[in-house]
Amino acid sequence: MGGTRCLVPDYALPDALCVPYWRFDVREALEAVARTAARQCGVILITPDPASAREFIATTEHPDHFGIVSGAFDSPWLRDHAPIAVAEGDGICLVRPARPEGDRKRDHALFETILPGVQEVTCHIVAGGNLVGGPEGKGFSTTDVLRENGLEDPEVLVETGRQLGLDHWQFLTPFPDDISAHADCMLRFLGPGLCAICARDDTPEAREVSAEMRARLAETCPQVSILPLPCVATDGFNSPLNWVQLDRCLLVPEFDRADPLAKTRADLLREAGFDPVPIPAMTEGLGGALHCLTASIFATAPEGR
Repeated sequence: MGGTRCLVPDYALPDALCVPYWRFDVREALEAVARTAARQCGVILITPDPASAREFIATTEHPDHFGIVSGAFDSPWLRDHAPIAVAEGDGICLVRPARPEGDRKRDHALFETILPGVQEVTCHIVAGGNLVGGPEGKGFSTTDVLRENGLEDPEVLVETGRQLGLDHWQFLTPFPDDISAHADCMLRFLGPGLCAICARDDTPEAREVSAEMRARLAETCPQVSILPLPCVATDGFNSPLNWVQLDRCLLVPEFDRADPLAKTRADLLREAGFDPVPIPAMTEGLGGALHCLTASIFATAPEGR
């Protein structure tokens, strides 16, 4: 599908991480993400209250790593509306994902307002959190993309795949108890040769979805090693894989309910060479976590894509 374009992969270190800053219920989580991310990359606070953002930045360890952009929104869920980074030669092309019209009008217009130079919009509806990029233009979404567009045949999405730099676009069955139904709650590429998957065995349906995902991943990316991370639902599914990756540092969501498998996952990630940093997510039951709340900005094409 991709031609000369190539989707920037999931594991690429962004030049800056966008974090919404306002009086949300999850504000403490957003502040923790911003503080930690500033050690690894730039942080852009998007806020309708720049004065409050400046006060927060003054309390951080790396105030010079922050920037502020004025913008109004209805919710803190940035990822789905944020431009998707696509490498084109040595440069970056930003493609704005088409989103369905809804009640959150300011969310819909946010990036159109603050990044007016981004003119290209996908031909079909795509949520940024429902597109996980692997190496060499491989991409994974759930069948929710088809549902949102009223489609049954993925071939109809060929032109959108070209826009996004996808040579292979796989559509997975989402976990039935995941409110988000997005791929970034199911699998995450940690590097060009490693992908973590949400390995569930707590219900027959979840077990079947996990097995299908693993088989599709092995078929599409045979050179990629699979790291199964055990997960379980407790009164609804909250994905611990909805992390923010900044090189070897992983900002891992920590939910309110005790997770008996958290230590096992952290140990497996450390053995794979990563540093999981727990961040209280405060999003339990909302169908997303840290990755969904943030957006990645690339100024230049990353190496090793």
